Amino acid sequence: MAAQVLAFGAAHGVAAVSPDQTWELLERAGVWHPGLEFAAWTDTTALGGLLGPIMLNSPDVRTALDDLCLFHPMFDRDRIDVARTSRGVSLSVLSAEGGPSHPDTVDAVFALLCRTVRRLAGHQAAPAEVRFRRPAPVDPGVYDALFGRVVFAARADVCLFGEAALSVPIVQADPVVRSMLRPYAQRRATHRQVSWAAAVGKLLADGVTELTDAARALAVSTRTLQSRLEGEGTSFAALADSLRRERALGMIAMPDLPVTVIAARLGFATPSAFTRAFRRWTGMSPSRYRQPEAR
Repeated sequence: MAAQVLAFGAAHGVAAVSPDQTWELLERAGVWHPGLEFAAWTDTTALGGLLGPIMLNSPDVRTALDDLCLFHPMFDRDRIDVARTSRGVSLSVLSAEGGPSHPDTVDAVFALLCRTVRRLAGHQAAPAEVRFRRPAPVDPGVYDALFGRVVFAARADVCLFGEAALSVPIVQADPVVRSMLRPYAQRRATHRQVSWAAAVGKLLADGVTELTDAARALAVSTRTLQSRLEGEGTSFAALADSLRRERALGMIAMPDLPVTVIAARLGFATPSAFTRAFRRWTGMSPSRYRQPEAR
């Protein structure tokens, strides 16, 4: 979804590097309620990869919301939490640190959620109430028309679904399709339980050498993967270089393994290119490093 927000901003002449920055720049450009505008602009079926088809084939709204919590593609680093209450189910949008998300991110997620649920199960599946931390806007009717009962200046951002809405069936659901998609979605969700750097490091160790291939394996765009890695203080190139260095030091410790062979195994075009990289890593040439007194 983060990539979709950036594309939305670009369509309005805004160049940003994150959803939060996109919202701020759009508001400065005079776009009212950019989160709601984004939800109306984008195609809900294109946002979630496997999420859309899985929700479409859930037996009822309750199950679809459970799947949303499990498999939603994080909105940048934000997350969706689903909690059961005495009156039904509540959904919250939180930042990666567990605090409030940007108000326009909340608007976008809740608006997309309501659009999706109504499309799958009809208006009888609409939320009972939507609460926003943001103060009431000058034109609250926009929110009333979209969400129904709305409360502003609330203690938390929450979308509430009552028991009646949760039990509404999704008529076109195909349980066979859902059972086929869920295992793959679960594998993708596992990638989010570790750091992006760790996930990329594993792919590099398994032989992936290109950023595009790593992004495809992690089911994100190359731009999104670069952004995630930057957020963790690294990059694809730095991780690949670190792995090469680690492997080079292991191979150079084998005195009978020629430098030319090491260079080829590590993917260097020439032995001299390997030597330059090795000097950068260790401050000395491979031959010098192999001398016992040098270490």
